[in-house]
Amino acid sequence: MPFDKIQSFLEINPEYAWLLLFLFGFMESMIITGSFMSSAILFSICIYLYNSGILTLPWICGFALLGSHFGDVVGFLIGKSLGPTIMATKFIEKRQKIISRTQQFLNRFGPYTIFFGRFIPAIRPLVPFMLGISDLRLKRFYIADIFACCAWAIALALLVISVGSIFN
Repeated sequence: MPFDKIQSFLEINPEYAWLLLFLFGFMESMIITGSFMSSAILFSICIYLYNSGILTLPWICGFALLGSHFGDVVGFLIGKSLGPTIMATKFIEKRQKIISRTQQFLNRFGPYTIFFGRFIPAIRPLVPFMLGISDLRLKRFYIADIFACCAWAIALALLVISVGSIFN
């Protein structure tokens, strides 16, 4: 979906801005949709909403944070429930060496991986899923993800202010 269509929608329906932020935050963090959805779309929406005054910066970052956190938790739970089935597929079995090294890394650095993975768009949706497959407990993941999403929201706010001022 081109950004100009999203912008047109928000001009006509500004009351749905919070929902779009939540949905795009969720989709960019979710294992299924995050693999092909660019975080630049969410970032562009945030800048547009900030510059147009539809939402204030705390609301923008808050809804994006909630969507991202929810997407991470759902990705983690999918990893917990479907992970063993997915790991048994022939596609994964052929890449077992890479998967084993990844699992060793995740087991060693689990919660820290959540924090750093949140800031790297290419692996952002994969980290919660892979940690769901590992033996990391949901409570430990949840706490680490809250901190990671809060730090990410602060970084998002700083980027929206700095980049948004260029387009204003």
